Amino acid sequence: MMKKIFLGILAGVWMCAGVFGGCAQNPDSETSAEKEEVKAETEAAPEENTDYQVKYLSMSQEEKEEVSEKLLAVTEKCQPIFEQADKGSASNVVLEEAAVHKMAKAAAADGTPVTCGGHDLNMHNYELVDSELQKARESEDAKTEFYVIDANGIFRYYRFQFEGGELSLTFAGAVIGQEGPVIQQMEKIQPYQWEYTEKGWLIWEKALSRNQEMDMHVFCRVLPLDEKCREITEKYIASVGYTDNNLFLVDWDKTSRQQIVFNDLFDSLYRMETGSAPDQGAYSEGIPKEEFETRILPHFDMTAEELEQYGAYDQEKGVYPWYAVGPRNQIQRTSLLPEVVKYVENEDGTLSIYVEAVFIQIGKDCAFRHIVTAREEDGKWIYLGNQIDWEEAYTVPAYKARKEYVERKTV
Repeated sequence: MMKKIFLGILAGVWMCAGVFGGCAQNPDSETSAEKEEVKAETEAAPEENTDYQVKYLSMSQEEKEEVSEKLLAVTEKCQPIFEQADKGSASNVVLEEAAVHKMAKAAAADGTPVTCGGHDLNMHNYELVDSELQKARESEDAKTEFYVIDANGIFRYYRFQFEGGELSLTFAGAVIGQEGPVIQQMEKIQPYQWEYTEKGWLIWEKALSRNQEMDMHVFCRVLPLDEKCREITEKYIASVGYTDNNLFLVDWDKTSRQQIVFNDLFDSLYRMETGSAPDQGAYSEGIPKEEFETRILPHFDMTAEELEQYGAYDQEKGVYPWYAVGPRNQIQRTSLLPEVVKYVENEDGTLSIYVEAVFIQIGKDCAFRHIVTAREEDGKWIYLGNQIDWEEAYTVPAYKARKEYVERKTV
């Protein structure tokens, strides 16, 4: 695995201990003192681990005013673009990524480091941040600041200051209201742990995470990715992802396509082409043969007869079985982000796409690696295989089909 440098203390799992066994003993033989001691130990509340608590640091009024002035100045630069952007029909702001990227570019015009919260944009003026983080990684005093613009209309300011072996993080958040930009939140903390990885991910944990539901990790990519890698990631890898299908979670090639749960994969390919999720009510009895095959076959080098076998086609009803994702058939969601770090153009016209899965909930910029083989044909992306580096993997999420559609055997 790629070597990472950690600064801080890596710690923390819940631990429970019990002692069983021993010889049978007459309860009456215990002394009163012994009984009282056992009772006290039983009733004592477990001591709370302070690592689970965010460690807040004080801010002077001067510091608060400085941070406010900087963040409001950046937000005001973005205000004209924000006001003209489509914010969606929901009660909460939902901006298109193109608008977010446009605001980031405007905010960075004077040399300010700015990036996008969707992890789909290289940080503008990243060199300023990288040079300071490199110093901090070597335990040298350093100070840097940058801004993150989110699709929900929140403008974030971060200041990292590493001094005397200790890191402090100042954060402020602002939104654009009816009367203009306004600061909503401001705090200064001492993160529980942090690292700046060789890949260029800045990762910190505000406090020790109790579990995945109470995750405290924050990720920000500083070093840029090749733009072609970003394009491939967005169009052909992230559009499928690692949730609710297993296309990238098992090894397969043309001899073992039956390992793919095509029935569950339908959702992702449907969204890829239509931009929306399948209508659960419309497919309650299954997906008609023509529609299912129209969505699946253009992306795989196989025949309709093969898909009928892999997808448990019901010839009598003329449908492929399909079950919408629900609380009873969904495995625990994990925040895995695919990231294409390299691609190789092969002599036969195919691409070997090197993907690393960023796992936010465990603080890893590479939980596992896999190579996707594919080719582009008539404007369609055809998937030809997937190979996981099991030997070097930190963890690969298990996948359970929503229903055991067909018996799957490795060829």
